[in-house]
Amino acid sequence: MNKLIWKKDITAEIYTWKSALWLLLTAIIYSVTCYLLLTNKELSLLDQTEMLWLLAKIIIGASLLVAIIDASSILTVEFEQETMEDLLISPLSVKDLIIGKFLTVMTVWALMYAVAVPYVLVSSAGSGLGPAFLAYIALYGTLMVGGFTLFVLGLSFLYRSFKNTLTTSLVFYLAVGIPALFSATLKANPFGSIISVANPLDAVFSSLDNILVDYHTALTANATYLASVAGFVVVAVVFLAVSVKVFDRHGIVKE
Repeated sequence: MNKLIWKKDITAEIYTWKSALWLLLTAIIYSVTCYLLLTNKELSLLDQTEMLWLLAKIIIGASLLVAIIDASSILTVEFEQETMEDLLISPLSVKDLIIGKFLTVMTVWALMYAVAVPYVLVSSAGSGLGPAFLAYIALYGTLMVGGFTLFVLGLSFLYRSFKNTLTTSLVFYLAVGIPALFSATLKANPFGSIISVANPLDAVFSSLDNILVDYHTALTANATYLASVAGFVVVAVVFLAVSVKVFDRHGIVKE
């Protein structure tokens, strides 16, 4: 049953102008970024590894933003169009519904990653870091998009409103993203260090810096960062499970 949900939603995602527009805008963002990095007088002075690190931030940041917007609507639309009850009285469980919706968002991420591959290969030419860089972007991108998608689906069960779900999700995204952009000096104090360790997006950027600048490409050398991101995914799974229990308790009609 989750495959049916996935096929229905991904068909709507791919064969509509909205989704095609997302992919086009993504390609434009990557193109402009690479063009500026390679031709701008100041940016072209950056070391190639720093250019790749900046490109990775753009790829993961843009993918998370698209995933958040997509995940905010993919489930709440069932509530707002009053089709959720029809789905749940069919031979479809809430688990099947979640898996189908989750796979749809992850498929969109896979398409965005596929669009990014040529840009990464061109930007990393001659550095010898292309394969490792692509592998880590795929790994961290999948974990982060997956974690955010699970979190947003949990919010969807609680709010049942696209507007409220999207607003809360974007606030959370900013809360995670802004500290990740802080300089090393700001992160040096005890409070900044705590935020840095607990922030999964900061862990992703720090790991990519570890890979590109220090050439520590082994998984063991990035185990601490991976643990932080994996912890975020686990928290998102628990949050979704709690949200589903609250949904089961209240039923379709929220009191």
